[in-house]
Amino acid sequence: MKMKTRSGEYLEWTEDLDAAQEPIEYIKKYIFDKSRIISIEKSNNETLIWLDKYSGIDWFCKNDNNQVIAVAARIQWDCDYGTFTIRFKRKTGTKTEFEKRTEAIRKGYMYPQLTMQAYFIRNPLKMLSACIIKTKDLYDFIEYHPDMVYDNKSDNDFKYVFWKDLERYGIKIWKY
Repeated sequence: MKMKTRSGEYLEWTEDLDAAQEPIEYIKKYIFDKSRIISIEKSNNETLIWLDKYSGIDWFCKNDNNQVIAVAARIQWDCDYGTFTIRFKRKTGTKTEFEKRTEAIRKGYMYPQLTMQAYFIRNPLKMLSACIIKTKDLYDFIEYHPDMVYDNKSDNDFKYVFWKDLERYGIKIWKY
């Protein structure tokens, strides 16, 4: 699977994961200050593969009190849209993050408790912004405020929600 970057070049998804390692280190240091983050996306462990593939979990974070939380993370490059962006439909028909998490919330399956979106400049590395929300709060907002959810069609369909709209409706978010 190839992913097109903002500059028009194509990266294999594994290359994109590799490119995200430096921002993950930044996020560990400045956002999840005393937490340990483990990215499960490149794991060979079958259980972790299941959590990534079927539950949409990207990272596990363990804080200094030994509490563990699952996180869905999206990093975008060289722009700052101030939104949470969720893949809504794939041209292949494969289940998307939106479908997996909606079903998990509704049926009580495992899903990431937090969703994080971060925007970075690639070179030199600089974080433009980041935001974290409880995943259920984001999906409830999408369900109850469809007029505040926007579409972006590329090779796949995405839904996006502006952080400012969440704040305006009193939804708790953490912005950085």
